[in-house]
Amino acid sequence: MLIRTVQGAMPVAVCTLALLLPTWLQDSHPVVLQAVALLPWLLLCTAWGVSRLFGQPKVSFILLVSLLSYSVLQLYLNHLLTDANNELMIWLMCLMAPPLILTFQLIPDAMAGESSNWKCYLLVAMTLGLGAMMLVKVPEPSEVLLSSLPGMESGSPPLAGLILLATSMMVPLFMMVQRSESVDLVALMALLGLGFGVCGFRVPTMPEVAFSAVGLATIVLLLLHSYHLAFFDTLTGLRNRRSLESMLNDLPRGFHLAIADVDHFKQFNDTYGHEVGDEVLKLVAQLLAEVQCGGRVYRLGGEEFVILFGSSCRGLCANALDRLRRRVAEYPFYIRRPLNAPSGEEEDRPEQITISLGLVQQGIEDRHLKDVLRRADAALYRAKARGRNCLVVDDGRTPPWTVIGRGHTLP
Repeated sequence: MLIRTVQGAMPVAVCTLALLLPTWLQDSHPVVLQAVALLPWLLLCTAWGVSRLFGQPKVSFILLVSLLSYSVLQLYLNHLLTDANNELMIWLMCLMAPPLILTFQLIPDAMAGESSNWKCYLLVAMTLGLGAMMLVKVPEPSEVLLSSLPGMESGSPPLAGLILLATSMMVPLFMMVQRSESVDLVALMALLGLGFGVCGFRVPTMPEVAFSAVGLATIVLLLLHSYHLAFFDTLTGLRNRRSLESMLNDLPRGFHLAIADVDHFKQFNDTYGHEVGDEVLKLVAQLLAEVQCGGRVYRLGGEEFVILFGSSCRGLCANALDRLRRRVAEYPFYIRRPLNAPSGEEEDRPEQITISLGLVQQGIEDRHLKDVLRRADAALYRAKARGRNCLVVDDGRTPPWTVIGRGHTLP
């Protein structure tokens, strides 16, 4: 949840810095202003390198477009659009950069991968070549062309380009709602940086601050993405085993740990396919996340989940798990009818999903995570042997006993 909040705050941070920081930098020393002018290249190049290192090719191409856009702004907007060719260049940049950014945002990952990313470089080169062809130093054609371009007034950013910029921002906003990927955030921030750079070219340091903010925010997003991949399961969104191991260092002695396993998952997976099996895992993960008594849920691997309790009260933990077991068993899981299924087949049929659980408390002899997991796995095996859809609790001292049925309360 915290990661999602930070990710969503990045575009807001870009806007805030671009609007407020230039005013604060107005009276700065010339050396500071020179450093600020170099900062976008440093941050954008660093973000580009990090994106390539972390295997984010689409992000790297969006950053490449941002680098080229900032270079154009530095070369042409510093002349305050007094030359006809300069005005034409800004008009072309406003019309070419947003579609290029959106193209890299929406293309399939395979097309931007290592084996075929030359196509993306070729697209960038073709765009630059087209712009260069339009900027041949022949004043009369440029003047004539400028007078025919919509929304172009001398000394001002092109209205048509700004409208295209604003419209383009709707695409990453829509995609953020649909799939919430880091590339959508980077595309939105790149468009914001371009918009602030073009609209605020008369405000000292605004283009520099805007593109610096884009580079810095992208680095933060990439680091958050890397952290999420390292400590969270990509399918269910739950924490993974590495996160579990790091969490154990902060727990007091005597914590409780349970392993939950989806009953007959392999048979279910073979019958309905892996896509339906993935939906089952996501549903079970969502229901397990509702565990009470301060429990934290982790995906151990496959159809196995770990529920960790910091509490040393066995009864509270077992009751919370039993309520969770009943919640999963009572939740109807509907399998949609395939498009090519016979017409007489039932459209949506519910399937019952059940889980078996084994709960143990850390003992004196349990010095490592694998020791606790081995005992919990043994309790889970006993739950499977008892007929599944049940909870077996083993504290390591008394004979294990099974919790089955509605309303059962532990002594």
